[in-house]
Amino acid sequence: MSGLPLEPAARGSRLSRPISGAGLSGIILLVVFALSVAVNPAFLSWSTIRLQLVQAALIGIVAIGETLVILLGQIDLSIPWTMTFSGILASNLYAAHPHAWVPIVVVLAVGVAVGLLNTLGVWVLRVHSLIWTLSVNLILQGLTLVYTNAAASAPTVPPVARWLALGHVASIPVAAIAWACCAVVTIVALRAMPYGRRVYSIGTSELAALMSGVPVGRIYAASYLASGIGAALAGLMLSGYASQAYLGMGDGYLLPPVAAVVIGGTRLSGGKGGYLGTIGGCLSVILLQAMLVSLNVSEGLRQVVFGMILLGLVLLFARRRG
Repeated sequence: MSGLPLEPAARGSRLSRPISGAGLSGIILLVVFALSVAVNPAFLSWSTIRLQLVQAALIGIVAIGETLVILLGQIDLSIPWTMTFSGILASNLYAAHPHAWVPIVVVLAVGVAVGLLNTLGVWVLRVHSLIWTLSVNLILQGLTLVYTNAAASAPTVPPVARWLALGHVASIPVAAIAWACCAVVTIVALRAMPYGRRVYSIGTSELAALMSGVPVGRIYAASYLASGIGAALAGLMLSGYASQAYLGMGDGYLLPPVAAVVIGGTRLSGGKGGYLGTIGGCLSVILLQAMLVSLNVSEGLRQVVFGMILLGLVLLFARRRG
């Protein structure tokens, strides 16, 4: 009997628990989708949804690595020119050597090289990840300009790039299927494997993780390798989506993946969050962009409005966690 008076309070305690980051991400996605449909009912058509899924898959694949490194309390800003360099190199080498395996080798080589370089700077040399990865991005930009002599790439896009970006399986975009497969692997790795537990422990306290015997260096390497390979793969897919690889094609992927991760409920200081919320964040980002286009907002004003909306969402999550 003594426990009965506490029952309402217990219920109130449960009701007052904050919604998880993934839950808030889902709510934001529903609100944005409802607004998009109100602006343009065409957003309910499968053709439009399919297009949004392809675009979201590009950000989503990039955001896998970004989620992992942010969970460590770090960041990766080398993504734009990793994408550009990968797309251009794959197109040029495929034009010279038209073998199906060439684009795959390029994606792996560029992704691994960038991932190891970022691991070297952030973990071994202990340079702040924002400074180091942004510097790597600039280095990749310079290498791309030197490699191409500031000219357009070869017009030939590898068939695998077109298939990944524009192909369909039973009316479902191949890009969305590839994203879903990568997402499942990421979520399982974070929730059910030792790698995930180690990522969260490092993000919570790197010193405590080190003292507990966690192989911090290997976790850093695995996370940055995933980010590099994901960015390189997204660059290949983007070249197929645009039917060409061109200078600066990855520039639009600097901050949207970071925004998607934050909107998805992952704490920028690390140790809290996950990829499930990032999925909702990616879809929200794409819908926001598409909604502004539907409103015939000019490019400049669209960037301003889009930036303000994203900033407001980021501040909302930062305030909630503070």
